[in-house]
Amino acid sequence: MRRQSSLLVSLVVLMDRLPWPPESTPRPRGRPKTSSDRLVMKALVIMIIRRLYTAHALRTFLDQDDAVAGQLRPLLGEHGRCPSRRTWERRLAIRPQRLPGLIG
Repeated sequence: MRRQSSLLVSLVVLMDRLPWPPESTPRPRGRPKTSSDRLVMKALVIMIIRRLYTAHALRTFLDQDDAVAGQLRPLLGEHGRCPSRRTWERRLAIRPQRLPGLIG
């Protein structure tokens, strides 16, 4: 029996197929980013569709025992890990600077 996925899960999976511009700016000093901009955009789409306004709300939604949240959890992780709430807060705070270039 084939497992049905929701429209939200399908949309997040389709985001992996979109062409993505390479990082052209030199990396600033400090710890390297472990989560990509694509991952942050996926989280942003989930937050907009589910009307989640904070990183804490996103983490709470992903921790639920819901079928949709269970399908989204592996899609929002890289290198076998899902970013912490603080990482989501930092990365979502800087998104407006790069967002117009990604949409364009």
